[in-house]
Amino acid sequence: MAALCTALAVAAAVAGPAHAERADRSKPMSVTSSGGNPDVVDLKKHSAVFIGNVIITQGTLEIHADRVEVSEDPDGQRLGFAYGSPEHPATFRQKRDGEDEYSEGDSTRIEYDSAANRVRFVGAAHLRMLKGTVVTDQANAALITYDTATDTIKLGSGEAGTASSSAGGRTTVVFTPKAPASSAKAPGPLKLDTPTPAPGSTK
Repeated sequence: MAALCTALAVAAAVAGPAHAERADRSKPMSVTSSGGNPDVVDLKKHSAVFIGNVIITQGTLEIHADRVEVSEDPDGQRLGFAYGSPEHPATFRQKRDGEDEYSEGDSTRIEYDSAANRVRFVGAAHLRMLKGTVVTDQANAALITYDTATDTIKLGSGEAGTASSSAGGRTTVVFTPKAPASSAKAPGPLKLDTPTPAPGSTK
């Protein structure tokens, strides 16, 4: 059972975007699948495979994938893979910590490597930052790599040897300008600095 809990924790880590909601870690996790194919939990190898319309929820975190594979090595380092397809990509959504902002993304494969502090979105990858329901920033590429240690995101045209890694691959980043500050208060009537009349003066 401990291995199963570890596997579920790794599944949540597959979608570890920047500044994810910390409170999610203490929330109960639910993993469901369509049941059309058998899910496999290997207690000896500390691994698990979930197949068929897999939905993982934990607090504000939500992952959808056709297949999820998770594992943990003897050193406690974890690997997670969420698989989709071009027609039905793997997706995630999670609230950013302490803010009314959300991170969401999708790709044909989402990978998490705890040893490398890295999350990769592979194949027709999209990453969006939202404030409420409004998209504030977004990135599109064949490959998006997020380094959780340095809080940096790299965009690539694809993995070497794949069709998407050709020189023709393009990446796109859209930065939405912040809403302008409220207009400054209109100035009042001009005040003249007149000298105070001397005592006894008739002026």
